[in-house]
Amino acid sequence: MNDTLEPTIATDEVDALRAGTWTLLGRLLIEAPSHEMRARLAAIASTGGGTDALGMAWSGLKDAARDARDEALRTEYQDVFIGVGGGEVTPYASWYLSGSLMDRPLVRLREDLEALGVTRSSNCSEPEDHAGAVCEIMAFAILDGDVDPEWQKDLFLRHADSWMGRLFEDLTNAPSADFYRAVGALGKAFIELERQFYAMSA
Repeated sequence: MNDTLEPTIATDEVDALRAGTWTLLGRLLIEAPSHEMRARLAAIASTGGGTDALGMAWSGLKDAARDARDEALRTEYQDVFIGVGGGEVTPYASWYLSGSLMDRPLVRLREDLEALGVTRSSNCSEPEDHAGAVCEIMAFAILDGDVDPEWQKDLFLRHADSWMGRLFEDLTNAPSADFYRAVGALGKAFIELERQFYAMSA
């Protein structure tokens, strides 16, 4: 994976890189990585100097994946996100934006998804404003040719940029986070890159 999105890369390649990062973050937020995913992350090839925030975050995630152990990762995920009566980080937009679960931010997200023709899977137990689901929604919006770029930008501003930077910051400070501290660093750097991307597209 590239550390930065160089302006010389074709637009569809940039979109593929962006969507791929959103997808990865989504999967890591929904559940602890499998042994196979951890191995793939540990084998990430760094390109460029890696001295920018995103490059250093990819390098940190690679190192964290290399050093992690599967059982410890599952325990870490449990402690960080679930816990006994609640984890150290609550990964829902409603929590960050209104202070309670299943609140108005979830309703607004559902309204926007309905407008896009996106419906919730019947086998999904998490509400749509779970951070992992929001990441997957962003990846879908980027890759689906029927989603207008302005829709992408509005989705990002309303449902990702409005709170996910704080979520990733909290991940970097969660007491039980080790591997997920690196995930938080990647998320913070990527959200900032997305801000810049959408600001340039205004």
